[in-house]
Amino acid sequence: MSSLALRKYPSYTSLKHMLVKCTNQNAQFSSSQTACGKLNVDFYFDTVSPYTWPAFEVLIRYQKRWDLDINYKPVFLGGLTNAASNPYLASMAECANKASYQFMDLETRNANFFNIPFKMKADSFRLIGMIGSLQQQRFATAVLQSHPQYMEHLVRSFFMRSWSEDKDVHTAGDITAVALLAGMGVEEIEDCLAAMKTETVKTALKEVTEEAVERGAFGAPTMFWHENGENEQMFWGSDRFEMIAHIHGKEWLGPN
Repeated sequence: MSSLALRKYPSYTSLKHMLVKCTNQNAQFSSSQTACGKLNVDFYFDTVSPYTWPAFEVLIRYQKRWDLDINYKPVFLGGLTNAASNPYLASMAECANKASYQFMDLETRNANFFNIPFKMKADSFRLIGMIGSLQQQRFATAVLQSHPQYMEHLVRSFFMRSWSEDKDVHTAGDITAVALLAGMGVEEIEDCLAAMKTETVKTALKEVTEEAVERGAFGAPTMFWHENGENEQMFWGSDRFEMIAHIHGKEWLGPN
């Protein structure tokens, strides 16, 4: 009889045990996640932040794909960074290499990768450091309170006018032009322009900004992802969506 015939093979029970053991070991290194249902995101944003634009567009593109519930939370970035002790503008002004890199990254790589018509402003420091975003964020807060159905188009319209057309967005005339492009009616715009001057809206924007800092935010965009309150994860920036998909069991198909 040949040696092959005399070889003793593992029993069915032994093979089953080996298979289970192997499966458990592989699971330690698996990158797959169990798919979940509805996903929620608290989206703290300021339209003065250029890196917030691509993040916003990805949220909109994945709203149906991920069964995503977007909770818009306008913040005043100047107040947020001060409260979080994050002198981001000063750090850019003092480091020419950093500013040069970020401007290049936004206008060339981010614009192409995220498929947005981004164009660096001729003087971005004027908008971010001198004019700021208080007026436009108060208007966004007023719209969110009374006409939330316009938020997607309003936010995009602010980004388009400011970070594509290099136009101002802080005066009543600027804001009116933005709101008209977003599809708002004249009376609705007038109501929100009046509301943004009230203590109700001013306080709401201040409270949401403080809330963001208390939750750990230090810049924009900041997003808190969760599944109906469970498994909450904070992410900052526009380049972590693949990791977000991994953590929450969603499929990432790229930025488009």
